[in-house]
Amino acid sequence: MQVIISTRGMTVSRTYKDELTRKLAKLAPMVPALVETRAVLTKEKHRRTAALTLLARRRAFRSRETAPELEVAVDRAVHALLRQVRETKARRPRRPAAGPS
Repeated sequence: MQVIISTRGMTVSRTYKDELTRKLAKLAPMVPALVETRAVLTKEKHRRTAALTLLARRRAFRSRETAPELEVAVDRAVHALLRQVRETKARRPRRPAAGPS
């Protein structure tokens, strides 16, 4: 899985980028066809925004959250992506394994 982290109006330390990568890596086992993960972190006057995108083979999951603190916005965005992935997996019908009958 490739993780692309970009920022607008701020700089982020290497340790925070590693922490964000670790949080996003928790979603990888739930999406087996995960190709790329993008994170855009934005700082404005009194708010911080985290826009996360998971690109899978057939689907893209997007989340955008805003909060006064960047960590809160990232946590909410990751939680929203987790919810979207769970709902998508619950919607997919389970097919029986193909084998001799």
